[in-house]
Amino acid sequence: MDQKKIGLFLKTLRNEKEITQEQLAEHFHVSNRTVSRWETGTNMPDISLLTEIADFYDVDVRELIEGERRNMNEEIKDVAIKMADYAGAEKGRLFKWVRVISLIGTVLMTVAIGLQCFVYEPNLFRALAIFLSFIALIAMAITTFYANGILSKLVKKRGFVIATRVIVIVLIVISVRFILVAAVVIGLGFFEAAAPFKNLSGAENYNKDYLLSEYGADLDTGFFIFPDDTDAALEVDYNSSLKTGLFDTDGHIFLTATYSDEEFKNEIDRLSKITCTVFGSMHGDSDYHTEKILYDTEMYNYPAYISIDGYDTVYEYALIDEENNRIIYALLSYPRLTDLVKYQDYLKKDKLSYKTEDGSVLEKFSIYSFSFEDGIWSEYGPEDEGRTTTGNPR
Repeated sequence: MDQKKIGLFLKTLRNEKEITQEQLAEHFHVSNRTVSRWETGTNMPDISLLTEIADFYDVDVRELIEGERRNMNEEIKDVAIKMADYAGAEKGRLFKWVRVISLIGTVLMTVAIGLQCFVYEPNLFRALAIFLSFIALIAMAITTFYANGILSKLVKKRGFVIATRVIVIVLIVISVRFILVAAVVIGLGFFEAAAPFKNLSGAENYNKDYLLSEYGADLDTGFFIFPDDTDAALEVDYNSSLKTGLFDTDGHIFLTATYSDEEFKNEIDRLSKITCTVFGSMHGDSDYHTEKILYDTEMYNYPAYISIDGYDTVYEYALIDEENNRIIYALLSYPRLTDLVKYQDYLKKDKLSYKTEDGSVLEKFSIYSFSFEDGIWSEYGPEDEGRTTTGNPR
């Protein structure tokens, strides 16, 4: 078989038809490059296309194979048609399991993306995972449609082609936008990681209102254990080192206050009665949960009133030094023990407990947070102060 002769014959037939390679490629749903390879003899048309090409050029299959015009009787033509049908059936058997598996994979990936969206919580990495899964779904769907012969039928429909082009353009725009946003976010993350901590010390720098406005939302805290001011204290020592990043606030706060006997008792009484009510939604009749402060005598070197213990890697507590009428109010966010050497006495006895193991830290203790639905957490907000509890207690 002389492939170059066949290719030249195919080119002659096309020229006789007065059509371009592009027009021929569009007719047989192949690429321009494929047609060019046929006509240069680099590749031959698929056997399943021979009959269609012969009919299109009004020649016989044998003439195509031999690369020149000859007379062919109907019996030979019938054999060629049966050969093409046989080749198609053989290919169908070969790809049967590929079609089935690709169809199952497409359905499962669609369900997986739907489940991810259903329980979605705002998170850059989860958003990226869903986006990449969606791109993989598109690729698998195209493969599935092609393997099952659906794609070849759809491409003949002008409306489908236009819709596909529009979707591709939209996806490209979204992808570019997503990449740019991700680049900006990563850049800001590196910039803020390199930014220094804001350090404050001295009683005159303690300002609860400032802490609430600047860090309360990010740390999911109302700073309930911290006193509104230090006017009632005899001695005060204040130290804070905080840095707000793109995703969280890192650092620590230590306020040490020594009281008279009466004021010490009053402050202990205040701490012991702290509660926080969290509402399930912004609706006036939403369910609510009221959590009491946790009193502990085991974890620290002093008895402690704890409002947050590891929730979102934050610790908020008040240590009671009864011997000296002293209270140490503390908040730690993502504590780095190497930075807290001089505060060792105010940390947990078991330093290994600060290491976050596998699993969600949101399931740890906090009076400011409550999960009304599985995996969905509600947080305390200042706007909830004084809100009437008309829903059901949880």
